[in-house]
Amino acid sequence: MKNNCNLILLTFILGILSCSTEKIELDKNSCYPSPNERYTYSVKPGTEQWKQLKSVDEAFEICQLPDIVLKRISTEGLIDALVNSPMFTENYLYSSSNAITTWHRLYSKLNAAEELFKREDSGNVLVEYYKSIDLACINLSDNTIEEKERLFGLEFLFTKSEILKKIDKQNKRELVKALLKNYDINKDNWFTVIAIASVLYNDNYTPLMEYYKKNTNLYKMNIIYGYVDNNQSKQLIFFAKQFVM
Repeated sequence: MKNNCNLILLTFILGILSCSTEKIELDKNSCYPSPNERYTYSVKPGTEQWKQLKSVDEAFEICQLPDIVLKRISTEGLIDALVNSPMFTENYLYSSSNAITTWHRLYSKLNAAEELFKREDSGNVLVEYYKSIDLACINLSDNTIEEKERLFGLEFLFTKSEILKKIDKQNKRELVKALLKNYDINKDNWFTVIAIASVLYNDNYTPLMEYYKKNTNLYKMNIIYGYVDNNQSKQLIFFAKQFVM
């Protein structure tokens, strides 16, 4: 009887996922890509079950992927599950002294993020996912603030060394091109500039490294804390455009 129950549970969970490995396409009802393998959260913000939760910790607990899904879902599906987590938007972030710590702390509380950091293909797949986002759609969305916050969380994944070290040289260029595209749409988004700086720094891009050697305080502000002012933005964007040439 116990074995039968386990089999039923396994079948139910795997039913959430499909087995196709086709390239991810844009979801017609969303600004984000829609991979063929998707995980649907059972409890969502706004529902009665969600309203009955007693704490943020309890909300984080129910937003963890089941172990069997965590290990079997494709990397594209894992990214989709992460960015669509109920805890990825709507100011559920814990405040801290700096932006880098804030986002990294959030990732540490979601097992989808922790699993993503372990995947060998996570870097290059994440680049493809980001390139597939309809950036103009986000800025025109009825839920613009929420969608931008989701985008910020995705972009700050590119400040994690676990991701950056798994992106090959060509894909780093493709990623910076995509980040520059988003910056051109919304020049007030300094998170995008921080992501760009992190990619170039991880690549040991000589002009940037020399810039930081002369301005160690700016290195701390950009790479360690995740902040940038207008003058720094202009310099970092200049480096980025040279990097992709």
